[in-house]
Amino acid sequence: MSIWKEKKQGTGDHALRHWAGVGVLALCLAAGAVSAQDDAITDDIIEDDPGDVHEDGALPQMTVETAPVQADVALNCAFATECYEAEGCQDSGFGFLLDGHGGGLDQGTLMMEAVIASDAGDVFMMGARDAGAYVLSGGGFDARHMLTVAPDGAARYTVHYSDGPVMVSYLGQCVGAE
Repeated sequence: MSIWKEKKQGTGDHALRHWAGVGVLALCLAAGAVSAQDDAITDDIIEDDPGDVHEDGALPQMTVETAPVQADVALNCAFATECYEAEGCQDSGFGFLLDGHGGGLDQGTLMMEAVIASDAGDVFMMGARDAGAYVLSGGGFDARHMLTVAPDGAARYTVHYSDGPVMVSYLGQCVGAE
């Protein structure tokens, strides 16, 4: 079973489930702002079945899990360079597995939920894949994480710590996991 699926089934820690719920809520709110013209429409949306249609023809709000197109994603990311604050950069052997799932209207653009799994711990991330590029962010208040991956696999991973504040950046490459 993938790490992402384990976390979604509740075998992960409480904080991860909390951020997953916040992320789904954020997706619902964003979809609602786009699809609803006024509060009357959103008040009448049937939430029990994602296939239900509102009496005025509006579709219910879509989430990653209810989108018509679904895709699993697994990337091995290796970072050759680490930069700490304004100090010079040095060689790094840091890496992780990005294990996630996306949903959308087509394979080109997907909203993503994923877990970064590394020796440093697991981090729940949310974001998007568009035209082969990924932009994901997550973590808690004490450490916010951002991952950007270009279509050719070039990757940038940054962690911002509130205590300090301190920033650590990594430059590397992500490739499909097998």
